[in-house]
Amino acid sequence: MSKNKGFSITSADRYSLALYELANENKVLSQVEDQSLSILNLISSSKDFSNLIKDPTNSEEDLLKILDNISSNNKFENLLKNFLSFFNY
Repeated sequence: MSKNKGFSITSADRYSLALYELANENKVLSQVEDQSLSILNLISSSKDFSNLIKDPTNSEEDLLKILDNISSNNKFENLLKNFLSFFNY
């Protein structure tokens, strides 16, 4: 189990670094950071939302629609929107 956890942490670090580098290159780092924090705050403050995105019985299509609605309603940078959608595949 700890092997898998280590791999997950390593993968998360790499994806985080990639998002950081792309946001920095596209000069949207501040926006992506603020928008990422708002998603993290939503996850930590809403047990219903947290359960919703972690529930394996929800279809990929439904999760993508939810993320798309959140991204559109909050005018997220396309880079972040694509990043969030990537993790549902």
